[in-house]
Amino acid sequence: MTFSRGGTVVLRTARAFAVLAGRSLLLGPATAAAWLRGERFDRDVWLADTVVALGPAFVKAAQLLSTRADILPPRVCRALSRLHDQVRPVPPRTMPPALRLGAGEPELVGAGSIACVYRVVLPDGRAVAAKVRRPGIVRSLSADLAMLERGAGLAARLPMLRGVPVAAVAAQLAESIRAQLDFAREAERLEGFRETLSFADGVTVPGVRPGMSTEDTLVMDFLDGLVRRRPEDLGEEERRNAVVRALRAVYRMLFLDGVVHCDLHPGNLYFREDGSIVILDAGFTVRLSESAREKFAAFFYCMSQGDGEACADIVLSTAKAPPGCDTEGFRAELAALVEKHTGRNAADFDLVSFAAKLFDIQRRHGLHADPQFVFPILSLLVLEGTVREFHPDVDFQREARPMLVTALMEHVVAAPREAR
Repeated sequence: MTFSRGGTVVLRTARAFAVLAGRSLLLGPATAAAWLRGERFDRDVWLADTVVALGPAFVKAAQLLSTRADILPPRVCRALSRLHDQVRPVPPRTMPPALRLGAGEPELVGAGSIACVYRVVLPDGRAVAAKVRRPGIVRSLSADLAMLERGAGLAARLPMLRGVPVAAVAAQLAESIRAQLDFAREAERLEGFRETLSFADGVTVPGVRPGMSTEDTLVMDFLDGLVRRRPEDLGEEERRNAVVRALRAVYRMLFLDGVVHCDLHPGNLYFREDGSIVILDAGFTVRLSESAREKFAAFFYCMSQGDGEACADIVLSTAKAPPGCDTEGFRAELAALVEKHTGRNAADFDLVSFAAKLFDIQRRHGLHADPQFVFPILSLLVLEGTVREFHPDVDFQREARPMLVTALMEHVVAAPREAR
């Protein structure tokens, strides 16, 4: 039996309501049972489990929403940030025939809600990494995302959500998730990373095998020796070199190329014993507009100089300011926040705290951040945990200055040409 897209959306909506109803009915008894045991019911775990039960699209949307501290309360963001893709691997039989003719069975090396990655040995003995999209995921995700966007449109009409860009945020989430289905786009981004970082000593990005890739499978070079290491596994100099290389790679992509890798968690960023690094997976990447790239570079530079008022002016030029918002109060609070955090190393500078306070100031004064300005902060937030763990003495701001100066100089040089 086949269904039209509208019928599929109706069925997925009915399923979602059934899951929510079932989970909600269990909430009361579970809370009471915890109380009888003398325990406190963990609603954060309940929320995360409910999202997982709703399906992959909701897991992805919740993971992205966990970064929007400008929209959601910090506690909800923390609960959603705990989500992991709890899914089964893709059957190897869905791979292209050329990959199934390899020597031996494909070896699973990573599983996600949209795709899984296998190590495949080709007949000539070479190993490749095959990222295989889940069968039917395009149809199911499309239906779920359509339902999500429609629900957001209805929610935006509620009095309690007036002034909150619910529909716009839902559209941004849907766009980011749909982009992760596009393996041709990911291949292009990976090749862009390789070209951009080819000059950098000790930075590796796997090459793409376009002749072997298909719409459903992205084939790349397989890199051996990728192990999640602890700080004690590396010497002090190697830890420092790895962290500095990671920061400079991210800064180059962000400030010079305008591409944000939003998913540099330990599964996509590997430190090797010699202090070199490997960057994987370009599925969750965002290309900034030229204006957003320049403004974020200017914000970061002004922050490194301790110029809080200039930072506030830059944020105000990118944020949505509805009538009645307190721009002067926002400017004063943000200036004080920037001046308080200038010149600190990673051990003393808590980017999570800084970003949470930045978004809290925006929310209290009635402003909503441009998502293009949020994505770079998200990228650095994901990376910060690794930086603090491996080399807490690194100075985030100082390491950025060479790239910032280059980016700002490029803008100064380009401006007269554009004016001609």
